[in-house]
Amino acid sequence: MRVLVLVVSVLCAALLSGCGGRDRAGDGAGLADQDRFLREYVRVLNDSDQDGLARLLDAHPAGAQDAKARIAAYGGKGWDVSWSRASEFSGVWRVTLSGTAGTDRAPVRVTETVTWENEHWVMAPLNGVVPTPSNAADTTPPGS
Repeated sequence: MRVLVLVVSVLCAALLSGCGGRDRAGDGAGLADQDRFLREYVRVLNDSDQDGLARLLDAHPAGAQDAKARIAAYGGKGWDVSWSRASEFSGVWRVTLSGTAGTDRAPVRVTETVTWENEHWVMAPLNGVVPTPSNAADTTPPGS
């Protein structure tokens, strides 16, 4: 009987994980697409390609300034990163990147807000770096 319960539990878990490819709105903002975006983001950081990172963040008016700030804050090359995510709103994800960076393999833990805008993923600008549009949602974590 225990074996049957275990097999059913594993099958249910597999089915549920297979259904998680799109967010609740079904608006085309697939998590697989977000994974590709985040992999490209980490690749650009590893290359320290500020122009490339600015293009990745180009939905924001001062993307190049934001790119330089992100690279400086995260210590440059050598990222080995994984991520987890949670969403309270359709198309908006709080993504926590965890891993190691640099020659000393220092621990890295960074939280980003990733949103689905104009048919592609973008990162919310860093507070105080990029001017925030007047109609933007407040992404400041509570208690900050």
